[in-house]
Amino acid sequence: MRILFAADVPPDQNSGAAGTEYQTIQALRELGHKVDEVWAKDLGRRIRHGNLHYLLELPRTYRRTLATARRQGGYEVLHVNQGHCYLAARQAFDERWPGVFIFRSHGLDDRMGAVLSRWRRELGSPARPWPKALPGRVLDWLLDRHIALACRYISGAIVSSSLDRDFLISHHGMPSVRVACLPQAASPRFLGAPPCPLTPDRAKHLLFIGSEFWKGTHAVAAGLTQLLSEDPELLATWVCPERSRAAMMEILGPAVRPRVAFPGWMSQESLMGLYDSHGVLLCPSLFEGFCKAFLEGMARGMCVIGTPTGGMCDIVRDGGNGFVVPFNDPQAIVAATRRVLRNPALAASIATCARRTASEYSWLRTASETAAFYQQLQELPPRWAEA
Repeated sequence: MRILFAADVPPDQNSGAAGTEYQTIQALRELGHKVDEVWAKDLGRRIRHGNLHYLLELPRTYRRTLATARRQGGYEVLHVNQGHCYLAARQAFDERWPGVFIFRSHGLDDRMGAVLSRWRRELGSPARPWPKALPGRVLDWLLDRHIALACRYISGAIVSSSLDRDFLISHHGMPSVRVACLPQAASPRFLGAPPCPLTPDRAKHLLFIGSEFWKGTHAVAAGLTQLLSEDPELLATWVCPERSRAAMMEILGPAVRPRVAFPGWMSQESLMGLYDSHGVLLCPSLFEGFCKAFLEGMARGMCVIGTPTGGMCDIVRDGGNGFVVPFNDPQAIVAATRRVLRNPALAASIATCARRTASEYSWLRTASETAAFYQQLQELPPRWAEA
């Protein structure tokens, strides 16, 4: 197949959404497909404000760029990142383009907004002050509407978790046959070398990655404060951007702060070294589109303690290849960590199962399932024929 990928992000294999697109493109090429790319640098940008760019500029840029591609490139598939492609999808729909137009989401913004608005209230996370909140809420509503509009015209949608898949079907009325839930994968480097054994000493090193409240920072801080206070042999590492370090240290208990390292953001190669020297990875997120970090940790033989969101909801089996705890529950994090520390045989078994599970997910698998979904959509009547 001849495929065009378009995403308003830099082609950075180390980042979240961009990394997923980058790795999928490379794997599709390995499978013999011809894939062209359009990235942020190719789309151009005049509006510096992020949300205004997404609202006013990007939909029109996508429409112009993809219209040219459709008419000149001979593509069978247009694969576009996020719902800001709705104008391009509508134009292809109106012109009765016979190819496949894919909307790819790495986490549905409207579902994320609905989930996190509740947690903002419960956790007292800072929100826009009133009346300044009104323009922001209107802007959020207009941006969320892009997903609903895209769903009217696209051939199909690809998401990374069953929660997002079900939301597209139930909330946006997408036919189930036109929605694919395709899990992501860890980078090949994480699956290359065999992981270190999960020894009792390694298990005493706890790792957390993130600084946004929806990563579960409040629960992690409370859990780490209790665990490190109870056991003087435990150490922790908290990976976050330099600008967030002071705020993250503030929510930790003062007595344990010296035993928590804050190394700052890092490359995947450096992160792999942290995975290999730590035994427990804390991933108690309140929302995820997928979250590759948990799968990377599993690939390196760690015990992952996660929540039922994103890819963890579909892949982590509580007590089998990791642990699943309730949202915003520090005591559940403490209890799961204690199980790892007090039962080395269980920890080793979970680490082995985690590695085995992670090895089942590769970018070649993602690309193969992506191509199969394209072919499935090619066999369906075009959306415009069903209107």
